[in-house]
Amino acid sequence: MLTLALKTRGDTYIMRSALPSLLLTLTLLSGCASLTSGPATGLAETAKPPASEKPQRSFPEDTFFDLLVAEMALRYHDLDTALDNYSYQAEKTGDLGVITTAARLAQYLNRDDVAQNYARQWLKFEPENAEAHYILASSLSRSQRPLDAFPHMTKVMELGGESNFAALAATVLSRSEDEQRDFLKQINTQLERHPNENSLKIAKALMLQYQQQETAALELIQQVLSDEPDNPHALLIETRTLAQLGRDDEALARLQYAVDQNPNHKRLRHDLARRLVKTDLYQAKAQYELLVRQNPADNDLLLELMLINRELSNTSEAAEQLASLSDTPAHSSRAHYVLGRLAEEDRNWPEAIAHYEQATANPEFTPASQRLSSISLSLDGPEKTLERLKVLRMRLPEHSSLIYLLEAEILRKESHFQRGYDLLTTALNSFPDDEQLRYARSLFSEKLGDLSTLESDLRHILKRDPENATALNALGYSLANLSSRLDEAESLVKRALALEPEDPAIIDSYGWILFLKGDTAGAVALLERAYNKSQDHEIAAHFGEALWASGDRQRAKTVWKTGLKDTPNSPIIFDTLRRLKLLND
Repeated sequence: MLTLALKTRGDTYIMRSALPSLLLTLTLLSGCASLTSGPATGLAETAKPPASEKPQRSFPEDTFFDLLVAEMALRYHDLDTALDNYSYQAEKTGDLGVITTAARLAQYLNRDDVAQNYARQWLKFEPENAEAHYILASSLSRSQRPLDAFPHMTKVMELGGESNFAALAATVLSRSEDEQRDFLKQINTQLERHPNENSLKIAKALMLQYQQQETAALELIQQVLSDEPDNPHALLIETRTLAQLGRDDEALARLQYAVDQNPNHKRLRHDLARRLVKTDLYQAKAQYELLVRQNPADNDLLLELMLINRELSNTSEAAEQLASLSDTPAHSSRAHYVLGRLAEEDRNWPEAIAHYEQATANPEFTPASQRLSSISLSLDGPEKTLERLKVLRMRLPEHSSLIYLLEAEILRKESHFQRGYDLLTTALNSFPDDEQLRYARSLFSEKLGDLSTLESDLRHILKRDPENATALNALGYSLANLSSRLDEAESLVKRALALEPEDPAIIDSYGWILFLKGDTAGAVALLERAYNKSQDHEIAAHFGEALWASGDRQRAKTVWKTGLKDTPNSPIIFDTLRRLKLLND
């Protein structure tokens, strides 16, 4: 069985049943929804850029000039230029003062590879320096290496520095279960050695909260709060754990206390604002307005405030905020995507299309263009939609590869196989190594019986990616249907099945090849397995034919009827019935 392997970003945005779900979508989008999902840097409020360290010795004139440029760049907040100059001179001079400044600046800019490099060089000079260990631990954590970061954060703690194991815990929660177990084991080991270390307790409580062990998490975090009543990380975990337990009033009261004690803490106030959305939009608006004033560069907050104003019918304020967002393409795109989804919910299709057409930056462009195509098909039909997509492709050449695929899918569903083939051939003239375009053209080649082009496209993919199970399966299945090379087809599909043993499309292909080779019993067993995983009409066609050949004709009819119920105009089922002269049955 062939599958359409268009690899696009899933449309993970949550449709609005109320404003809170939309705001949750936005915070997920911006990577700031929670301690458990955000990067490690989200656990600490951003500090001001680091000051430069005085060099340890005098330098030649060219080095002095580079460092002077770096110093001036720092003063004018051109931090990338400053880091480039400090990095160059750190490598050139090996001076500890220059190395420490490069490490601190790279840490501030989240340039993790650079930070790790200079933190390690720093530690060669000063192995017991807590700040160097902290920078190395933090940058390793942001690089998704929390277990490597752990010993360095432990060293920070042992040296009397301010450790942040919660940052590492936040990272490990997005890793495998094995890594989470290893991390928790190390936390427990250190807690046995340092039973009063609150940073360790906060990290463990965060993991317990994530694992929905709320009672244990709450007990542990309240131990921290009895010692540090205003600890913002502990308060965040406490309030979120209370919310998970359904103790919403208590969670809100504790959040209000937490914000009173930490008025400039962005995450706490943001949590309070989002919680107030559920109960009082006017209070939520006040909190968002304060957040925007405290964080004028955070356009995600401005976007959320715009949505609240829209919900409150503050049209002029919302329009002004949308205009501000439109100054930055990325945030304009995000705003228009969200407004498009809201317009869809209101069934205002022209407005939805207008917004989607302006969501032109990644990551919103892919879901926006898919929604645009879907709405346009429903409203205007395939030809007008194709014309709209062509105009969009000409306007946005940087996205033309994806738009070609959307056009091709419409042509495939409309059975315009030659037009689809010609379109993708044009696309491949511009993007000859695009695997998705090659795979898409192979689907049209299969429908046109063009085995030569099909095989050329799929082998082009396999040359670059020999373990591409989708391409292996497609080539094997097509060889079985379009040639007599059944042994070669079986070998290819077996390779695909070894890579994806539970994929029903690949199981179906293998079963169909066995059927073509005359192994009806083996075919029935495999095709039944595929059918139990997916009642796709193509699998139903193959399974029904194998059952018919085995003598189980009543069950074969049942399988075909089920396939036609889900896909009433299934060409492969009707072709099967026609070949078996069963259309009158």
